[in-house]
Amino acid sequence: MQLDLRHVAEQNAKRYRENLSYLRGYEAAADADRPLSPRYVEKAGWVWAVERVRADLQRKEPEKELFFVRLYHLDSPCPGKVGRGSEIMKLSLELNVSPSTLYKWRETILADLLLAAVQAGVLRPF
Repeated sequence: MQLDLRHVAEQNAKRYRENLSYLRGYEAAADADRPLSPRYVEKAGWVWAVERVRADLQRKEPEKELFFVRLYHLDSPCPGKVGRGSEIMKLSLELNVSPSTLYKWRETILADLLLAAVQAGVLRPF
């Protein structure tokens, strides 16, 4: 079985809002004496990774951060499938950036997200 790390990063970017909601619910019902579940730790790590990449992009390249937020619907509910080619074309027109540039941005954002996930300890490629 081959693990496609890019796919893992993209799936967790798509699940950002779901993971954030899970963390809030878990924390509201948490018992201070009980250790954190592995599922909570994994979701928290991915949320941290997405937020880290987003903050770095906002500081360095705000237009790329806007693309990241809109492509993966980080701030709003997703109306359909996230990250599809039609979504890229729509964002290309909105942001006035060529689709090929947006595809390159997506790949660099996913690479940054993988690196952040490794730093968070939720992804161990070796």
